[in-house]
Amino acid sequence: MENKQSLSPNLLRLSTDKSQLLLLITAVQEEVNEASLTEIFHQSDYTTLKLNTDGIKQAVQSFDRLESEKERSTELESIAIADRLDAQLSITFDPLKMQAKARIVCAYAGSSVTLEQLKQEMDELEINTGISEKTLHLLVNKSAQSKPGTVYQATIAKGKQPVNGTDAKFDRLVETPRERLLRPKKISEDRVDMRNLGELITVKPGSELMRKIPYTEGSSGITVTGEAVKYTPGKNFSLEVGENTEISSTDPNLLIASIAGIPKVLSNGMMVDDVLTIDNVDVGNGHVDYEGSVIINGDICDGMKVNASGDITVAGFVESADITCGGDLIVSKGILGHQIEAGSDKFSCNINCKGTVAANLSQYSKIHAGQELNIKNQLLHCNVICEGEINVKDDSGMKGTILGGLLCTSKGVNTVTLGASAGTRTTLDLIGEYPNLMEVKKQTKTEITLAQENLQSIADAQRKIAIFPDSQKKQEISDKLLLSQDQAEKHMLELNAQLEDNLTALQEYFDQAKVIASKELHNDVSVLIGRDVFRSARSYGPTKIQIKEYKLSAEPFLP
Repeated sequence: MENKQSLSPNLLRLSTDKSQLLLLITAVQEEVNEASLTEIFHQSDYTTLKLNTDGIKQAVQSFDRLESEKERSTELESIAIADRLDAQLSITFDPLKMQAKARIVCAYAGSSVTLEQLKQEMDELEINTGISEKTLHLLVNKSAQSKPGTVYQATIAKGKQPVNGTDAKFDRLVETPRERLLRPKKISEDRVDMRNLGELITVKPGSELMRKIPYTEGSSGITVTGEAVKYTPGKNFSLEVGENTEISSTDPNLLIASIAGIPKVLSNGMMVDDVLTIDNVDVGNGHVDYEGSVIINGDICDGMKVNASGDITVAGFVESADITCGGDLIVSKGILGHQIEAGSDKFSCNINCKGTVAANLSQYSKIHAGQELNIKNQLLHCNVICEGEINVKDDSGMKGTILGGLLCTSKGVNTVTLGASAGTRTTLDLIGEYPNLMEVKKQTKTEITLAQENLQSIADAQRKIAIFPDSQKKQEISDKLLLSQDQAEKHMLELNAQLEDNLTALQEYFDQAKVIASKELHNDVSVLIGRDVFRSARSYGPTKIQIKEYKLSAEPFLP
């Protein structure tokens, strides 16, 4: 019977250069497989080497081959099943080279990474900025003391991010009459005096209006390899010295009033409207026609007219009056009119305002607002044309009713209650610029089709002339066709850009043209958006009406 050895770590020995662990292939008593060979490796004194799985598989095949051979060679074979490996070091950057990370795979009975090797590798990669010496030492020491194959990774250098500059800003130091509207004084924590709205907003000569916060330049950054990273400097803007204002003589960043009047906001500054102050506009004082702003401490009475190029601020009521306003109209109490004839759409109160109209309530009035219409409590049976949003709600969002009338805007309508349970007809027309935008879209598409046909005609002509023999006349015609082609392609680009602008404008229209009733929407309310109409035949809870997926929809409103 053949003499066989036991499968044990005794079959293992190091190679001459000690870089590999060799397994002697000889006849053994046990069955040989990958698990049994791995087991004797783990039982040996060489477990700090890295096991070579490919070598294990090759050794199993060699043992199997040895068993099947009838005549065995006297020369025994050795297979390498493990390797002595030095620690592996790699350094990587983020895309902008603002960080460098070192990765060390601990040695398998080989040499560890030294601090000198790590620094040499950094020198070769030109890492010279933001280096953490503490991290370098810690990384080297840990990798030298840890188990074979353990991976350590750490950020060894950090660059400095650039600091972008900040744009000049403007800090407004006074309120405007519109902001102060209906801010009643508190009587207690939970009660206010609705009749005491405080003094009307005016400023005196020398009043501080706006302060400029200067821009900052910014500073460059630097990568871990010492390269400068550009910064974006802030933008400087000048204080806009509006009418009746001036720069303070002691502070170049401070805008002050030069006369007494009403403050108004400009893009990057303010102006002060000269102010005419009147107790009441009635038959005793007569009509008002003034170049500037007007403050009326009382009411504008029945049948009176007020025309001002600036703001008009009314502490009381506007009653069946005609008002033309070049700025904002602020009415602390209400705009009140009546039907001239029963059932007609002609009212005794007419408002034509280029700015925003703001009031506590309005009824039976015709209002044209060049910007927004802001009503705190009720908008009743009014005819409105508004270039901006129509908002009928108080600051708490708990009160605000639109009832009856015709409201036209291409922006949005926000209120708390829309309509009434009794079913008063109320119409909201948000069609606005939609017909014009659709007409422009149609015309542009027609022009694009004609331009495409023109380009095709030019291409056909170029193909026809290409078959003719070369001549001076052929060259002249080719040059003309090329010029026509260039002009036609430019025109096509312009038309495509025009169509893109039109589609953007249409999307903006649909985004803005929406109606929100945050509490309830009653029956007999009609909403027109685009080419669609929504008519309510019953009462709803909180509702939002808008174009969604190219269809007019009414869905629950979730604040």
